[in-house]
Amino acid sequence: MSFLSVKFIILITFLLISLHFIRNKTTERMILLASSYLFYGSFDLTMLAVLICLSVFTWIGGYMLNKAQKDGRPKTARIICLSCIAVQTFILMFFKFAGLFPMPVGLSFYMLQAISFLADNYRGELSEFPSLLDTLVYIGFFPQIVSGPIVKAKDFIPQLNSRKKLDTARLSYGIQLFALGAFMKLVMADRLAVSVDSVYSAPLAYSGLSLFFASVGYSLQLLFDFAGYSNMAIGVAWLLGYDLGRNFNLPYLSSDPSDFWKRWHISLSTWLRDYVYIPLGGSRKGRIRTYINIFITMLVSGLWHGSTLNFLIWGAIHGLWQVVHRIIKDMGLSEVSGSANDQTYPKVRTKHYISVALCFLAVNFLWIPFHAETLSDTMTVISGIMTLQPGISYFYVYTFIFGAILLVVQLIAVRLCNGNDPFKPLPLNKMYGKILFCCFLIAIAMFAYFGNGAFIYAKF
Repeated sequence: MSFLSVKFIILITFLLISLHFIRNKTTERMILLASSYLFYGSFDLTMLAVLICLSVFTWIGGYMLNKAQKDGRPKTARIICLSCIAVQTFILMFFKFAGLFPMPVGLSFYMLQAISFLADNYRGELSEFPSLLDTLVYIGFFPQIVSGPIVKAKDFIPQLNSRKKLDTARLSYGIQLFALGAFMKLVMADRLAVSVDSVYSAPLAYSGLSLFFASVGYSLQLLFDFAGYSNMAIGVAWLLGYDLGRNFNLPYLSSDPSDFWKRWHISLSTWLRDYVYIPLGGSRKGRIRTYINIFITMLVSGLWHGSTLNFLIWGAIHGLWQVVHRIIKDMGLSEVSGSANDQTYPKVRTKHYISVALCFLAVNFLWIPFHAETLSDTMTVISGIMTLQPGISYFYVYTFIFGAILLVVQLIAVRLCNGNDPFKPLPLNKMYGKILFCCFLIAIAMFAYFGNGAFIYAKF
């Protein structure tokens, strides 16, 4: 069942009507859980069984460690926590690397939430131990189960007791965010996929310049595809009364690798920071240890994304890039760059524009292994670009159009929003807002490409 299917529209409509009239919290959660399992089970009932078993196992592990802590046995609680996380990690690695069974859809995402459940309980970051029903809803919450955002237990479970009721403002924001996500996916990402797939399928046949523009096209496609899904998931959750947080914040506006990971897949970046980097020691044990911890964290990110050598090398290079940037920063040789978390964006200077452009080029080349099937294919594409090999010239017009649109949005963000995403919902209570939104929906229907419904990150 896709977000963009009639079945999903029927499901979400039924759910919204049901939640509007129900006042009992337990009944509310049961309906939400049933809807989540109906959505996930539509992919494969075997995958649903994996989800349920993992969720129950996670709750039992959390219950045992919580009991051990209450009984004054902190060492036992720690052993239980680490053992359960080890089992969860083994399950994820088994499906990713063994190749004996198909990878359950969304396993990489909801497994991280299951680990978060145990870690947050062990750290005492939940006011009380969640019920089994709350745990099942948290891990199986359907808007983000396929491709995120990854939500920590401490951020989501408390919302079950304070779910926001649907009102006009929430309805307006949720629907428009979902529509924006649909536009990014159907109109932008899926149209770019046509040219990108064609060039990457036969890299030796195309000129080096064509390969370069195809790589730029893929960088745009990946952003629009994943950010589009995130916007739809966040929009649906918003309609249901839950806040999943922000997952993208104009990542190609970054001027260095650190800022890039504060803007790209924010939920994964913060998860890695809280449950990998900081437990390793973070920056608390000296510079050398900090550099090692940064590198290990990015290696984990690479392994999480995929099981091939391409992803391991991708994670290693990102790790080295982060370490080099941190060394330069520690030596005081770099200026403070604009961050998605800063209150102000740096003054617009030619030097800063150059930094942003160079950062995008680096990220662009690092996305090549994401699309290329093997390391050999990756090297073929990179070699073709670097040597400007002769071949077919193919420059897809939509790459330039959508690139220009993104550039305009980024300039608006710099000038008016301190470098942050400038999205603001239209006032649907006014006539001009209704007209503009209807025109936007018509544009989606007119320009959507329906030849590819799969989301890129769903395969990870």
